[in-house]
Amino acid sequence: MLNLQVAMISKFFNFILLAPILVSAYFQQTAADFPRVDVPYQGDTIRGVVGIAGSTDIEGFMSSEVFFGFSPEGEWFSIGLQKEPVSNQVIANWDTTVITDGIYRIKVVVNRSDGTQVETIVNNIRVSNYTSSQTEADNMQNGSNTSVPDYFVGSIATATAFPPNPVAVSKADLITSIRGGIFWVVGIFLATGIYLGMRWFNKKR
Repeated sequence: MLNLQVAMISKFFNFILLAPILVSAYFQQTAADFPRVDVPYQGDTIRGVVGIAGSTDIEGFMSSEVFFGFSPEGEWFSIGLQKEPVSNQVIANWDTTVITDGIYRIKVVVNRSDGTQVETIVNNIRVSNYTSSQTEADNMQNGSNTSVPDYFVGSIATATAFPPNPVAVSKADLITSIRGGIFWVVGIFLATGIYLGMRWFNKKR
């Protein structure tokens, strides 16, 4: 009977020990599926030079490129090509002063080593450099404005680091938490083993 109890307790603590590792692997896999855009958000009003911030650090990264286009559909125009992945930083700087005020969308594309592409699109971004009224934006959305100046911004020479999300969990924090959990579980497991061993020894006496 005692051996059965010990076996059950051992299985229980083994599950607790492995659970943080399994959860961590799941979230890392999920987070690596697509590029992430944190700024600007859908529905934001922007002006001037805007840092498009987020993460492109996904498995198999080869390069990334940021585009803008009219919303809700139309041709895409390149903002910049990036050769290095970023995590919680500015991906590219978008100079909105050279385009007409209106409703736009942005797209971040990551090219992977296996030849595939993954992308994230943020719609309904209002550029408002020269007017605060709704008129021009409505005209563009209805098709009154159909041209855009030739536009291309090369790779970023310098980029301001994007402030970390205060509620985000970094890999270092996750590893520290997992290690702490492992030590805690091992300590409980050893204490339980010692307690059960002492009980068994006393019964033998």
